[in-house]
Amino acid sequence: MDYPLLYIQTPPPARRIEEESTSIYVKKETVPSLIMHQLRYFSRQTNKDRQLYFQLKNGEHLVGTIEKLNGEEVLVSALEQKIWLAAESISYISTK
Repeated sequence: MDYPLLYIQTPPPARRIEEESTSIYVKKETVPSLIMHQLRYFSRQTNKDRQLYFQLKNGEHLVGTIEKLNGEEVLVSALEQKIWLAAESISYISTK
């Protein structure tokens, strides 16, 4: 009787996948440390009345004061209205 020189075991039959995942994960843009440092500094009690110039990544700009900092969101008081901004939408901050 002749035996094969090399015996290869056949793989088990492939499992059928009944459901396919259609989830899309978007990587959150990180906030530059300089922006976060500036937001923390300008949100201090002694700097509440300082007018700041916020240049946003979409090309718009905003002039106002920081009312509150909540994680990566900032409440800006501008033109007698309060606006919540996401820190990742800020391109740079300067003093007016």
